[in-house]
Amino acid sequence: MREAGDPLRVEYGAELDGLRVVRHAPPPGAASFSATYVGPAGWAFDPPGRAGVSRIVNQLVVAAAGPYDRVGLARALDRAGATIAHQSSPESSEMTVWGPATEWKRLVGLLAEVVLRPRFDPADLARVRRQMLERQLRELAQPSPRADRELLRAIFPEGHPFRDTGVGDRRSLARISRGDLVRFHQTHYTSADAVLVVTTPASLGAVERLAREKFRRFASSTAARLSSPSVPPPRKREVTVDLPGRSQVEVRVGGASVARTDPMFPATFLANEVLGGRPLLSRLFQRVRERSGLAYHASSSLEAMGSGGYWVAHAGTGADRWRKVVPMLAAEVARLGREGVRPQELAVIRESAIGEIPLAVESTAEAHELAVDLAYHALPPDYWVRWPTTLRALRPEEVRSAAEQGLDRSRSVTVVVGPVGRHR
Repeated sequence: MREAGDPLRVEYGAELDGLRVVRHAPPPGAASFSATYVGPAGWAFDPPGRAGVSRIVNQLVVAAAGPYDRVGLARALDRAGATIAHQSSPESSEMTVWGPATEWKRLVGLLAEVVLRPRFDPADLARVRRQMLERQLRELAQPSPRADRELLRAIFPEGHPFRDTGVGDRRSLARISRGDLVRFHQTHYTSADAVLVVTTPASLGAVERLAREKFRRFASSTAARLSSPSVPPPRKREVTVDLPGRSQVEVRVGGASVARTDPMFPATFLANEVLGGRPLLSRLFQRVRERSGLAYHASSSLEAMGSGGYWVAHAGTGADRWRKVVPMLAAEVARLGREGVRPQELAVIRESAIGEIPLAVESTAEAHELAVDLAYHALPPDYWVRWPTTLRALRPEEVRSAAEQGLDRSRSVTVVVGPVGRHR
């Protein structure tokens, strides 16, 4: 194998019945490789009345596949010094294998088995069903996941792909049969609208040949399409959920935002970093947690996906302090969109964000994550090379305008979850 290329770039290869093949160079001298399949199989595609199907399938495909039962697959990975992981979102499901660079062909073949030929063994289904029930209970009874759940339901209307978390409820889970899982896999684990990203020193031609050999015979080559109804401006309001007996109150302020490929994404990204995305440096951390000492944590996040996104300002506080934290969180959001950011503050935040990129490409796993993000959204192959220049070109007024539109306090909702009943 020859080692060549910049780990900040990708090479787009041929489409194999719609499957986009992408080769990505590992960091110089790296001894490991990664490969990821991402397909249109997120929980927004769950059949009516059977919420939870996507997440169950996503877990089961990496449990047993082809000739390997659960123990056999674990031993095959162990012999190769490899691991396999899964991840879900409303839009997609992905599976990633990581291991020694010398084993890349064998492990890409194992990934293909997982993607194309999951077994859905009854014992594995029973185990994952129990795990899903436990997750449902945590989502209802724990302040943090309950706050996240209630915020999405407050922001997005019925039928929107981002409204739910994909775990379903006890009733929907009871309806799910093995046949439902098989049908979902056949329909949504497709070559169309899917991408295979391989981080390896091998050439693009070698990756294409292996993909052509291993990734064939998908049950369906037609991808399902998401329906994304428009998000009406929510009525500015506060949703309060009392969870007696808990020790912490979780606060969320958030609303709809931009898609990953929106031209305004870079400026909105920087606005979020100023607000709460930079640990230790951001406004929420400095003013709500450090100076005021009112919160255990205070930050913000921007979830930008293919067909839209949302922003969230987070804080965790005590039952006797949440009434002070809520207006502080809301005020910081509003102030960023109204007053903007000083050039010096923006410069510090921006250089901190840019500084993460060289650190990310020091390891195969983190560099691979950048490549998957780029490839999934079909961004230019040198997107991450140009990212520092893109950020440095943004002026304070552009960041303020992005905050005003993409982190819009006037169209946000507030959620408070925890032991709030005695402190209303």
